Amino acid sequence: MNEDEVKGVEEMKACIFCQQIKLEQILSETEYFKVVFDINPVQMGHLLIISKKHAMDMRELLDEELFDLIKLEQQLMSKIYDIFDVDGVTIAQNNGSIMDKGTHCHVHVIPRYKNDEFWDNQKVVPHENDLLKLKVALSLK
Repeated sequence: MNEDEVKGVEEMKACIFCQQIKLEQILSETEYFKVVFDINPVQMGHLLIISKKHAMDMRELLDEELFDLIKLEQQLMSKIYDIFDVDGVTIAQNNGSIMDKGTHCHVHVIPRYKNDEFWDNQKVVPHENDLLKLKVALSLK
């Protein structure tokens, strides 16, 4: 095993999504994903979509996994709209080293309401980025 493979095995052993999700916590699942309630919800009904594969970044997922993910997001949104009197749903993905320790890539599905102050609690330190460089990279298809 090379150094990266060893690191991956160690991360998986420490991952709460791989090791600590109990069967009774799983609300729904597909071939590639499981759905649970967020343990620290920002809103009642806040769900997590968790990859069954220990992937640290969505870029590691195969096309069929990504298709399964977007279909699952759509189904969960439909259920939230049908069951709750929501004004919208926010979908947010967490990837890479910025995630909580002991997790892997996952998606938040959050019921939203007018005047819920969701964005009022977000405090982000701005970072200077070269937007022209991004614009050029995105236009080269």
